[in-house]
This record gives sequence, C-alpha cells and structure tokens, in this order.
Amino acid sequence: MKLELPKKWIRNLKTLDVAFQPIVNIHTGKIFAVEALLRNYNEVGFSSIFELFDTVYKDNLLYSFDLKLRKKALKKLITIDGQEEIKLFYNLDNRLLDMPNFKHGNTGKLLKHYGIGKNRICFEISERHEISNVSRMQEVLAHYKSEDFCIAIDDFGVGYSGYKLLYDSKPDIIKIDRFFLSDIQKDAKKKLMARSITHLAVQLGIKVIAEGIETKEELLTCRNIGCHFAQGYFIQRPTLLASEIAQEYPHILDILDTKQ
Repeated sequence: MKLELPKKWIRNLKTLDVAFQPIVNIHTGKIFAVEALLRNYNEVGFSSIFELFDTVYKDNLLYSFDLKLRKKALKKLITIDGQEEIKLFYNLDNRLLDMPNFKHGNTGKLLKHYGIGKNRICFEISERHEISNVSRMQEVLAHYKSEDFCIAIDDFGVGYSGYKLLYDSKPDIIKIDRFFLSDIQKDAKKKLMARSITHLAVQLGIKVIAEGIETKEELLTCRNIGCHFAQGYFIQRPTLLASEIAQEYPHILDILDTKQ
C-alpha cells in the first residue's frame, strides 16, 4: 500500500526536528547511543507529542508518518562524528500495527540507504500508559524482535505490566524510570527496588539504563547498584545539533575515576 502523506503532514515534517540525547557507559563515560526525541511540535499546532501522534493515528497515517521520522533521525545520526559506533534509540507507538499499510522491511530499506547496520538500531516502547493494550505492545515488540532489532522497554517499573512484560517480551535493554532514581542516594527503599530490578535484569541477560540522571550522586549510586548505562540532564540535555554529541564526556569521566 502507498506510504505517501498529505501535503499538510509533509509541511509539518519540514518543521519538526529530531533532538539527540546521549546514553553513556556508566563505567567509562563513553557514548553508547543517542535517543531520538521529537521537537518543534508546538510550531505545527500541537500542545504535546502525544496529541500529535493521536492526530496522525486518527488520520490513519501513523505508519507513513513514523517512517518519515525514522528517515529524519537516521539522516541526522550519520552526521555525528564517530557515528559508526553509536546506536540510535527510537521510540515506537504501539498502534503502528493498526495501520492498513504496515508491512515488513521498510526499516531495512532505510538502513541500507544510509549505510547503517541493523545492530545499531534499538526500538524502545514505554510501559507507562499501556494498561488497556498490553497485548498490542507485546505484538509490536515481538515484530521488531523477530526482525533482529534491539528492543528496549522504557519507563520500566511504573507501568502495570512490568515483570510480565519482561518475561513475555524478552527485551535486550530496560530503562529504569526516573521515579526510582530521583534522589536514590537518600532513599533506601528506592535503592533497594532499583537494585532488585537491575540484578534481575542482569540475571536474564538484559542491559540496564538509568534514565533521567540529574546529579553526581544519582550517577554514582546507579553505577554502584550495577546499571550498565546512564542518560539524563547531568550528562547532557537533548540537543538539535549533532555536532554537540561527544564520544566521551569529561565531567562524567572525572566523577567515575574517583574512588567512590
């Protein structure tokens, strides 16, 4: 089926942009990946990303629109210095499979066009708001996992499907939600729960990203409980400029080098 978009959405796509936020190795301070985050949605008349995607979904254009966004993110990814070793984390809407023109292979075509290996893409989906459609979420994860893409569950621990989703979907990576990590060094209960999530993930062969890190103390605590990677304002805020993405972050290296 056709993947063309109406002129209105083609115009919107010209205004919409992709920001990158780095994900770093929590033990070395070196970059592991960037997450693609949609920006400028206010400029095209939407109060939130959710409202924008709801509208595209209602127009039956979600899959076509999402493919254009993937292209935009991949095109920017290859402009990062040293990008050959950097993964791209890309957020999926679990309603993609509802679209009449959804089909296999389009992501592969985009990757081939930009010379990017399949192993460098990680599709992530949030469990935060999925109480009414967990099965659909699992279908999306299963689809991309069957195509050998890296799969990540975002906001882990605050949704309603939690550990069942972990069991059924067998993700490669989970992101622990910021709720558990905010001031974790001061909260014994949060530390216990985050450590429990991390240790279980490690035993299942799943990598863990500490999400929303905003302080040195949060970073060190997450390192000490066994997280593999970190993401958040303390490392770097999302940036529209690919040139601002670094191979390593000296302020993180300095902290990790200390014996704490």
